[in-house]
This record gives sequence, C-alpha cells and structure tokens, in this order.
Amino acid sequence: MTSSFDDFDGLDGQESDDGLPPLLRRPEPVADPQPVTKLRSARRELLENPAASLDGAAANAITSGAVDPERLQALVAGEPINLLTAKPVVGGMLYATAPHYRYLDLDFLPDFINQRWADQLRTAMDVAPSTSVVPAYGTVVDPKTGKPIAVFTVRMPDRKALAKAVGESMRKTYKAQKGENVYTSSVLQQGVKEPLTLFVMRVVYDDGTEDTFLVAGDGNSRMVSMWLARTGGDIEEAISACVSSVIGSTERSGGRSRAEQAAARRRVAELTARTRKNLAAHTLTEATRREGHTLAFPATVVVGAQADGGGPLADLVAARDDLLATLHVRVTAWTPGAQNTQGMQRVYRHAQREGLIAPDVHRVLSGTVGTQAMHELLGVPAHRLWSAAVHQHAVLAGPHADAMNRLIKQEFGMVKAYRQPISERLAPMALSAYRSKEGIEQPLRAFGNGGTITDRVWKQPWELTKGDDVFGVLDDVLARALDGEEGAVAELTVLGGTAAILDGYITRDRGSKEGTDRDGYKAPFRATPVKLLALLSKTSGGLRMLHSIARAHVAADPAVLPKLFHTQGREVDGVAVHDGEPMLDGTGVQEILDYEWDLVHAADPAQALATIAKNRAEAKAKTDGESAEPEAEDARQRRLLEQGITGAAKAGRALARMSQKRGNQVFGAFEAVEVLRVQLGKLDGILTKFGPADPSIFVVDEDVDGDEEDAE
Repeated sequence: MTSSFDDFDGLDGQESDDGLPPLLRRPEPVADPQPVTKLRSARRELLENPAASLDGAAANAITSGAVDPERLQALVAGEPINLLTAKPVVGGMLYATAPHYRYLDLDFLPDFINQRWADQLRTAMDVAPSTSVVPAYGTVVDPKTGKPIAVFTVRMPDRKALAKAVGESMRKTYKAQKGENVYTSSVLQQGVKEPLTLFVMRVVYDDGTEDTFLVAGDGNSRMVSMWLARTGGDIEEAISACVSSVIGSTERSGGRSRAEQAAARRRVAELTARTRKNLAAHTLTEATRREGHTLAFPATVVVGAQADGGGPLADLVAARDDLLATLHVRVTAWTPGAQNTQGMQRVYRHAQREGLIAPDVHRVLSGTVGTQAMHELLGVPAHRLWSAAVHQHAVLAGPHADAMNRLIKQEFGMVKAYRQPISERLAPMALSAYRSKEGIEQPLRAFGNGGTITDRVWKQPWELTKGDDVFGVLDDVLARALDGEEGAVAELTVLGGTAAILDGYITRDRGSKEGTDRDGYKAPFRATPVKLLALLSKTSGGLRMLHSIARAHVAADPAVLPKLFHTQGREVDGVAVHDGEPMLDGTGVQEILDYEWDLVHAADPAQALATIAKNRAEAKAKTDGESAEPEAEDARQRRLLEQGITGAAKAGRALARMSQKRGNQVFGAFEAVEVLRVQLGKLDGILTKFGPADPSIFVVDEDVDGDEEDAE
C-alpha cells in the first residue's frame, strides 16, 4: 500500500509539522548495485567505443556507480548506433553519455577543482598560510601512446588533503548562497531531475598511488544539496558523510583498496534495500524521504575529447571550462577576477605547450611553489614581489610578447590587445602572491587600470636580475637604470611600480579624486598608473623613488620608509635643486613619502602646482572669495579616528540590543565578525605601541637610586 500526500504533509498540502517542504514526488525504489563481475561488459563497451578516450581506471569509475549497467552499456556501444552526445567546445568536441542514473555514494565527488573562487585562493607564494587547497590540475597523458585522454589529473599529498579540498568546495558552495542552498528544498520535494555533468578525475598522491573518481562539473550545487538533504541540512555533517562514503578513511595513506570499495558497495546495497522496504510501508518517514530522494541522480559523463583535426584534445581543462561556461545556470556567479584568473591559467598552459615559457617558469606562474623554490628555479630573489615581476615579464617582455598577446586575445575574445584590458586580465595573477593582504581589492583595481605597462615595459626586451641578496639586486638595478640601461629602467618600473601599487602610493583608478590639499587617496592631478610610472621612469629622482619604494616594501619594517627625491632642476625656497637630489625639509632631513599625493607631486611638481592653484581658484570663486584654513594633518587624522571609533561603538551597542530579540545573527556571518575583531585588535596594538604613555605612571630607575644612595 502506498501513502498519500496527506499521510506525510498534513492537510491541504500544507507543510508538515517537522518543517520539511511539501512532498511533490515520492522517491522511487532503486536497484542494488551490481557486483563488479557483472560490470565487465559495460566497461568493455565503453573502452571500445571510438568516440571515448579513457583508460581502464577511468572506465571502472564510470561503470561502477551506474544504477543500471546494462543501460550504460547500450548507451556507449558503438554498434548499431552510438548514443554518445557531442558537445562542441573551443578547439574540438567533447563526447558524453546520454543521461543515466548513478549512485551518490560511489566514486563521485563535488567539484573540488572549482575555479569560481580561483582569484581568492592563496598560492604557495603567499606569506600567510593558505586555508584552502589550491589544486593544479591538467590532462592525463596515456603512458603507452603519449596522447592525452579525457581524464583530468590532480596531485594531492594524501587522502586528508583530498578530503580538505572536498570540504572546502562543499562549504563554499553552501555559503555562497548565504547558508541556504537553493536546491535543498527541491531535493526534499522531488529529488534531482536535471542531469548533472560529470568528468573523470585521477588523483595522484605524493606516495605515487592513485585514485579515480568522477567530479561534478555543472551541477555542483545540486550535488551538495543532495548531501545536505540526506544529513538534515548541516553542511559539516554533509561534508563528513561525503568524505566517509566516497574517499574512505583519511587516516590511511594511498588509494582506496578493493576491500574499501567493496565495503562502499555493500553500504549502498544496504541503503537501497532499507529504502525499498520503507517505501512499501503505509507511512513515509522523514529518513526514508531523505534517503530515497538522495540515493541516485541523473547524470551525463564526459568520456571522450577530440580536437578539430580529429586527434586527441590536448587541453581538457580549457575544454571543460568552455563547456561549463555555456551550462551554468542558477549557480554561483563567476566574478570577473575569477574569470580572468581562470583565463590566464589557460593562457599560461598554452604558452608552455608552445614553448613560449619554460616549465620552471610555468611552475612559478601557477603558484604551486614558494619564494625559495622560485629562487632555486629561476635565480631571482626569494621574495613575492619578484613573483609579480615574473608574471609581468612572461606576458609583457620581448621576444614572445606578441605571441602571448595572441594567446590572450584568443582566450578572452579580444580584437586588439590594449594596455588596460591586458592589465585587467593580468592583475589577479600578477598579484596572486598577495591575496592575504588586507585591502588587496584596491591594488587589484589600480593594477587593472594599466598597471606598470609603460611603453618601455611592453614588447621591449628586458630581463629580471638574478641574485640572492634582495637589496643588493635592487641597488644593482637602480645603478644600471641611472646609467641609462633601458632594460634596467623597465625592470625597476615593474618592481617599484608594483610595490607602489601594493603599498598604496599609486591608487588612482576610476574612482580616484583630484584634490587641493595633501591627503590620502587624493592627488594634485589625475594620472593613470601608466602615465605616472612613465613620468617617474624618465628622471633620476623618479627612478630613485621607485627604488626606495621597492626597498621599503621588501624590508616591511616601520624603520625603512620610502623617501622623496627631486625630479626637476628648479629653485625651492631660494635654493637650487637638481633631478635626483633628496627632497629635504626645514631641518635638512630627507622627506618621507606618506601619500600618493606626495609621489604625484614629486613626479611633476610644475603640473602639480599649476593644477592645485587652478582648483583652489575655482573653489574660492564658489565661496565668494572665502576659503577655510586647511586643517593640520595630525588634527584631521585624530578627528577621523575619534569619529570612526565612536560610530563603531554606537553600531555595536545597537546590534547588541537587536540581538536580544532577533539572535546574534544580526551581527552577520561568524567570519565577518572575526575580521572585525582582528581589525580592532590591530588598532588597539597601534594605539598601545605608537600612542603616548600614561604620564601618571612613575617609573623608578633602580640604577639612579642606587647611585644616589652611594652618594649619601
């Protein structure tokens, strides 16, 4: 006897008392998984199909999780008709099975190679340890034929690392929708009806062992929702269940054994048998509903990849990304930064394959090695500033700059590669070693507004100076630049310009402001980063300032600050100054570069003074000739500090009152609150370290007291 909707959902289709959404479609009984011995014919048909390009392990993963292997066998049989679906992609064609049902628990993982957050994942270059696994994946090459096949490969240290990557993917997919996955309710109502697109993934562990899984391409949100629906909506429980069922014990090393895989099949058989029995009962329980709707799902599996010329498709990664770009509907949107990161990763892979960049350079560009390894591979100083320089050299510098331009135009569909579009695409990769930097969004915008791509940097020959001593290399580059060596000028423009962008001395993007008084985030005249760097690179004083900025950036020491230099021969307060001389204050001490205002003013003082005078005259005319006395800088900063703290305290008290009725979620997500706590802690440290000491505290100098006693 079957149950009615009213047996489960309450009267008139209203939600049941347990809070589950209304049931729209009853779960259907699912067959037990077939013994491995009965899968051999389906596996054979799959390997023999001319449109498929797989190896034995890939065929095992595809056939093992199929609910009906005989139907799969018919779908992949070459005769009498091939039912594989052709999916056109850039450069060739992918071939996928027609939709068929698969078990959730067998050989199927979420998309842990997901690129939607690629621009946020920290690389091995970053000084802060990454909280995310950054998998670098590629296309498997058949060792017998030397040809690529339709299987991805990704390296992982061990099972724990794989489980961490899986958890990260599921957690981010869940949180991207504000903690309320939009598919979970529909899974509980009617199961999954829209097929997921799956790819074969080969995981290679550091001990040399391998595991082969299927991973979600299109449909990752639905896949996460299935685990959420089965485990009651808790994402951590969903992650634990997925890892335990599919990967197995994370305390063991190496790939899954046959015993582990057999145990997984037994668990699925127990689950299907229990669900079938409970579906026949008069009352449909919550557990049966959850398990029944998450036992199996419809999917298509990519099993072949062919290039336009009929041969193997060399870059399955690019084909996958191209396919998913046309399939993704109602999923987490890719940000421009993630799209640009993903695209530049493909550009780098193509460049390596065409011999435009060496394999060692590609390792640095991919972010899979740290700064010391970069030094050992390329000889440049072991600092992440040189990581940014390696990216810029690979894309911008001679003899392969034209070929790199061609690849970028092809990848991003550009008719012509102009400076700004190139800098926008390059920015998230060039600054990838700084993703943990607080406020990195502003440097990314500035770099994307032309960055360091001056005429001398772009399409002209220059190299990166090698050496162990970071400061010694910078000094050497400056000396050669001052002697007129064009390559050194370009190198210093890249190193000093990148440091200036990262440290806030060049921030003018589309939102920058032209001002009349020295201030942060303002400049005496508007200039793109490229125009400003072009000005600085043409004078001795400008080159010295770029060198000083780079030294201060590398030192990362409050005692080492960038200094100002004159860039024009002129008279200042009755004293003649020359290009390249230090800029001195009234006491004869060299002035420090505090704001971008200072750098812009120093780059072209004549234009700065003329623009300031013009703006002040316009402001004076608007106020009938009256102009307020400018506020002292230290007083202005104290006022801003007091206003900020007062406003923050007021907002905190208001949220605390609201939380009494609405709960602590009024403060936002836990991660956001933690960020605020860290910022408050940093501010407290600044006030304690640099603020004045309490004058009421009397410090006893014991040595002095002792001397006085001796004198008595």
